[in-house]
Order: sequence, then structure tokens, then C-alpha cells
Amino acid sequence: MKNTYYFSHDGNARNDPKILSMRSVYGSEGYGWYWIIIEMLREQNDYKIKINKYTWNALAMQLQCNADAAHRFASDCINEFELLHTDGEYFWSESLLKRMEVKDTKSEKAKKAAQARWKKKARQDGDSSGKSSEDKKSNAKDMQPHSERNADAMPNKEKKSKVNESKEKKSKEDEEKKKEPATSTDAIRFYQNNFGMLRPQTSEEIMAWIQDLGDDMVTEAMKRALDRNKPSWGYAKSILQSWANKNIQTLEQAQAEEVEFKNKQQRGFAGSKSSEVVPEWFNKQDEQKQSSPANNQKSKIEKDAQTLYLWVKTKKSLDEIQNQSDLGHYGLTERDLERIENNSATGLEVLKSKSKLKAVGS
Repeated sequence: MKNTYYFSHDGNARNDPKILSMRSVYGSEGYGWYWIIIEMLREQNDYKIKINKYTWNALAMQLQCNADAAHRFASDCINEFELLHTDGEYFWSESLLKRMEVKDTKSEKAKKAAQARWKKKARQDGDSSGKSSEDKKSNAKDMQPHSERNADAMPNKEKKSKVNESKEKKSKEDEEKKKEPATSTDAIRFYQNNFGMLRPQTSEEIMAWIQDLGDDMVTEAMKRALDRNKPSWGYAKSILQSWANKNIQTLEQAQAEEVEFKNKQQRGFAGSKSSEVVPEWFNKQDEQKQSSPANNQKSKIEKDAQTLYLWVKTKKSLDEIQNQSDLGHYGLTERDLERIENNSATGLEVLKSKSKLKAVGS
């Protein structure tokens, strides 16, 4: 009877991305509900439960909840978390079907092998022309304990099969534990507490980054996303990618990089990081102008042009340029910034054209 309801179960199933997503919504209660449903599926002949008007009432009795809650949970396991599947008539677990297929195949092979042995022995000990009736009776008596031994051998063989399966499963779990970070769920929990519901794809991405940089680095990236009022996994992922590109692998390195960034911001805009490298020709042009005595006294429009170029190349908006600099009186437009951004005009050309228009208008 015990073997009737047996099925293999991964020891670290709670860390499966799909189950983590379900637990982020339903908690430990949902985890218990899920395994009750799996056990119910295991008890069915084809490992599937037929859907009818009484299904959710029956399921609710097992889960100790109302029918609506049972229906909602099963639907979420199918549509949201992909833990269960349905064709509209039945619902089932693909994972359970695969496991039971392996077990049923082994059991069927063992059964056929035992039957073959019994038939072979029956032919050998059966009707022999040279034996007396007493010999036949003796043979019949001899067959019974031998048959019983064969029957006894089946559970023993199945026990050995279970032992081997258990060893294989333990070995697999040990390998998974080696790959799995010691605190792999810290970042997951931080996401659930601060970002919201965890989708399977996001969970897989978080686990991948934990493998690359570690759990504490992933958590730190999400903290910075919140501090910068960017509460999204996409922004946190961009921080992680930046660290990976700079070969930053520890919290100490990340903190040092952050301090350096803030120091550059405090030194002024000229020393801040630019999202694009200033062209070499611009630097050479500036050096030539500085080396010439005639240009030591730069006109205001040339200084403004250089400032405008840097503002544009560091992706400042038109409002920021007009409000945070001395360029507001030029009457710049979005089109002017696009021309500089696309290198179709220099900052000096734009400002000169604006000065001419202003002179004509006055």
C-alpha cells in the first residue's frame, strides 16, 4: 500500500523559480496547498483530475478553504506560475507525469521479468514423462516455496531500486547546493518586499546575477535603485551590468566607485562623467585656442558654445540647460540641441545664428 502512493520529490523544490513566484503571493500556506494538490493527482489512475462543477468543492475540502479560494489558487498555478497545466477538461502537473512515467516504466519491467522467470520455472518443473505421480507432487510442492521466493525477491529488488534512486537524488541535490549561493534567497526576499510580485523570468535573472556577482551585490543594486527613485528590476540590472563591465565584484569596490562618482559630481559639471566621450578634435581645438595669445581672451559666445556642447553631449534637457546655465537668453530650441547632438552643427554655429536672429529682431 505504501508503494501505491510513492513519488519522488526534490529536497530543494522550495527554491524552484516558479514555486518562489507562487510563494511570493500565497506564502507558506500556498506551498502546502500545492503539495496537497500534487498528492491528489498522484492518487488518480492517470495522474490527472477531471474538472466539473464539484471539483473545486472537493479541492476546497482538502485545502480547508472555500471553493472560490481553491479555484483561484489552482487557476493561478496554471496561468500565472505555470506549475499546473490544463486542456479545459482535466488539469495535471507535467513534473509529476514525467516522474511517474519513469517509475511506472521501471515497475512494469520488473513485473514482466518476474513473470518470465515464473513461466520458465513452470516449464522446467512441469510435465515430465519419466517421473511418477509422486515426483510430480513433490515438484509441485517444490515450486511453491520457489515461487514465493521469487515473489519475495520483487520487493527486495524494488527496495534496491529505491535506494539507488535515493542516492542519485541526493547526489543531484548536493551538486545543486554547490552551485547554489549560501544566501540565495536574500535578494529574492528583498525584491518581494520592495518591488512586488516576482515573475519566473525575473527570478531566473536574479539567480543568474547571484551566480555571477553574489547575493549581497544583487541586493545592493536593488537598494540603489530604490535610493535613486527607480524602483524597477531593469534599473537594478543596469547597475549590475555596469559593475560587471568595470570588473567590480565586491561591495567595497562598489562603494568606492560610488564615492568617486559623487566626488566628481561635487567638483562641478566639468568633472562629471559623460555618457559620451568628448571628440578628440574638440580637445585639440581647445588646446590650440589656449596656446594662441590672441585667443587667451575668449569671447563670451565661445565659452557659452563650449558649455552648450558639453551640456548636450551629457544628455541634459532643454529646461535644465536654460535654468541651470547662462544660456537662457539665446532662446534655444529642441531642434538646436538635435543639430548639435547629430553633429550637423557646432555649438558655436548655433549660438551665432541665434545671436544674429536676435540682432535682426531687435
